[in-house]
Amino acid sequence: MRIGSTGTSILLTGALLCSLSACSSDGGASGGGAASGRGAGGADGAPLSSRIAAPSAFDTTKGWEVEAEWLPQGQPLPYAVSQKAGTVAHLDKTAQGYVLNVREAASGKVLSTSKPWQGPKPTAEQADEASGALTVPQIALISGRDREYFAVWARGEARKDELHEDKEVVAVAFYPAGASGRDMAPVGAGDAVAPDGEFDRPSVLPGPGGLVVTSYGGDSILVSVDGKVHDTGDAKVSLNGESTDPDFLMSFPSAKGLVTNGDDVFGGDGGFGADGGWQSTRVAPAGVEAVLKKESVGSGRTETPNGRIVGAAGGYVIANWLTAADDVSAVHDMSTGAVRATAPCRTADTEYAIRIPDPRSGAGVNPALSPDDRFMVSGGTVFDLRTGKGTCADKGQDAKKITLRAVGDDGTAYGTAGEEPPLTPVSVSAVTGVATPLPEATALPTAMASGAGLFVTYAGTDTMRLIALRLKK
Repeated sequence: MRIGSTGTSILLTGALLCSLSACSSDGGASGGGAASGRGAGGADGAPLSSRIAAPSAFDTTKGWEVEAEWLPQGQPLPYAVSQKAGTVAHLDKTAQGYVLNVREAASGKVLSTSKPWQGPKPTAEQADEASGALTVPQIALISGRDREYFAVWARGEARKDELHEDKEVVAVAFYPAGASGRDMAPVGAGDAVAPDGEFDRPSVLPGPGGLVVTSYGGDSILVSVDGKVHDTGDAKVSLNGESTDPDFLMSFPSAKGLVTNGDDVFGGDGGFGADGGWQSTRVAPAGVEAVLKKESVGSGRTETPNGRIVGAAGGYVIANWLTAADDVSAVHDMSTGAVRATAPCRTADTEYAIRIPDPRSGAGVNPALSPDDRFMVSGGTVFDLRTGKGTCADKGQDAKKITLRAVGDDGTAYGTAGEEPPLTPVSVSAVTGVATPLPEATALPTAMASGAGLFVTYAGTDTMRLIALRLKK
């Protein structure tokens, strides 16, 4: 079956889930315990009691927090942010199951709660605490075409009935991101069942209309928002007039088709584009060759499309382009391929190989957008999508590698410098590209939302918590 540029094609793979960015050693997911999430004290039930050393842009006395008393040590706390709605979703665990809470990001006001949801039973690996496998559900934002959804998903085992063997599944339930009310039922729920009993290095990918579960062996299963399950494992894409397999690590949905890399025949080249739509050969940045010409003794003169996707966030992909002089990276609109900003440096590949987060791994720091969709960060690069300019904070002799995790509407990005502990907290200006070291004890936001920064931290305790601090006016 070939995937076209409508419907299912958009859903084959997706931009990397928010939950991956929650896999760092200082936290990674958020959720309030059943008591703290809806307990007494404060109109919204989530008063701010912790004090953390946040960057100066945040008011450490105004905000809210929830404790994840239910969360096992070392597990990523599940949360997701809707930039469009200015909301934060997180999980509580009750005796009846997991409850999804959606809060207004700035105030902490509870907008909706779900009925308790039961995930699948743990696999043998998950039951073994020494394995370090992911055992708690996660949340992914489903961007939708007209409406956003929060998808609560969990990996585990299930069986058809008592006469059948257990098979590995990824179970998922969908809830409207903008809904309000209590005890909400999911609008759809379904299980992606491993065809051969278990998935081989599975990935969970949020797309505009659902959640896609892929396996390294080629299995690809879409659970759509209405709960229907579709097998899309034999899908192909058309790039540069040829049919090819999607890039397993770099494929993203758009309204005009799956955006992915072409065949990596020449060691890092091959072009990219939207399935059956725009192609990288037509959207090269100014001054960059769209097609690379090479001479070799074995194959003679060859021509191959330039450009390679290395990351994505929201409706944009980041691509590195080869040039005869300085390297160039560019942000492209997924729908049209149009260049939105360029930077005079290569942008490091996003570590998308671990798509079901491994709590023991620090990989998976994904590109991030500011709440107003103006600024984008990836690695040590900051792009201004309004001016079209990008800056490279970690470029230069002996410069430490910078990894940025979040960026605000004012163009200030936050992350760390260095690759081995102790890492240095830094802020980076999108205007100048200058990195400023922050005090060693500074807590950094793991995400930004409208009017607030989100911090996943133990805050000097033994209980993980999600803290939202308002931005100073």
